[in-house]
Amino acid sequence: MREATINFNFLTNSKKNRLKLLVGLVVTILLGVLFFGLRPKGIAVTNGANWISERPGIRFSKKGIAYTDPFVESIEEGISDLNGFSIIIAFKPESFHEEGFNLILSIHNGKNCDQLLVGQWRSHIIIMNGDDYPYKRKTPRIAANIFSPTPRITFLTVTTSKEGTKVYVGNQLVKTNSDLILKIPKGDKTRLILGNSVYGRHSWNGEIYALAFYDYPLNANETVFYSKRWHKDQNLSFAEKGKPAVLYLFDEKRGKRAFDHGEGKLHLEIPPRMHALEKIILSPPWNGSGLNRNCFIDIIVNIIGFIPLGFVLSATLIEISGTSRKRVVLMTVASCFILSLTIEIGQAWVPSRFSSMLDLMSNTSGALIGALIYLLIVRLGIAYGAKSFFRFSP
Repeated sequence: MREATINFNFLTNSKKNRLKLLVGLVVTILLGVLFFGLRPKGIAVTNGANWISERPGIRFSKKGIAYTDPFVESIEEGISDLNGFSIIIAFKPESFHEEGFNLILSIHNGKNCDQLLVGQWRSHIIIMNGDDYPYKRKTPRIAANIFSPTPRITFLTVTTSKEGTKVYVGNQLVKTNSDLILKIPKGDKTRLILGNSVYGRHSWNGEIYALAFYDYPLNANETVFYSKRWHKDQNLSFAEKGKPAVLYLFDEKRGKRAFDHGEGKLHLEIPPRMHALEKIILSPPWNGSGLNRNCFIDIIVNIIGFIPLGFVLSATLIEISGTSRKRVVLMTVASCFILSLTIEIGQAWVPSRFSSMLDLMSNTSGALIGALIYLLIVRLGIAYGAKSFFRFSP
């Protein structure tokens, strides 16, 4: 027992050995933080949008996206906000229990407040302009509940004009809003996106079988005819006679492109790899879909993940410089802030990761907690070995 105590004291009193161990711990923890901070989260980098083999359509699973190149002189020129327009989409959700607000389609011009979208929240299909996903700002919208015991194919028609907006499910008018007039966003960055948002953060799971845009509002008779004909043929090719601005039949079944059979010729790209079309660096906490269970879990994980680094880095700084208590805390927090900032900026280019100001704040808080825990251990002198090893020079 006495010999073991002597050996332990020799080890802990050796500044060289202490410094080697501390530096090794810092490097190990640092590499772990970088790995978990910059690795693709939960998915492979492959695109989750794939052709359906047994019928025309695209299946979106995991993280998928399809999109057009930016367009200037196509549907946004042919579709007048005064004359109105129509959207027809045949789709089937994978589930009514997905978390969050997920986008089936959107037209985005680089400004979230302008985007036109058709999204799913549980069993509700929501159509609106803007990014008020949690409905906190009460942005005008129209919604249709498509719940059924099991998800089934939905033939959705949306018409909008100066008289308001209507939503048909099949050949039934289910919702009207005379105060809502939808708009096609304008700009040289405007593009159509399916199965996700431009940021890759609102992934929708399900199948899309047909999609069409018309530069006029369809009337009730046309809506009934289109619905019955589609359910009979399971194909929207007959819609070409109506000269749609955009028409996707999704009957290619292979390749990296879905061809537009309408007048706009806005072919959809289906890239082999998933990537965001727009990048957000340090998104503010109020710019999300609200605080939920996953959000709180992320906060806790980010705090806990930086506590060991803050603890060991404080011990290392004291061992190297013997600096004061306040300076140790300041240097530790500043170093971890810079590290976290670097990771958050890098996450903007990593598939499925999201650069968040909240993560930066959580990581920095974790480093502060780790530094304070170290100082508390030193002050209390929990054990002779701990006090000797994690020594503090005032």
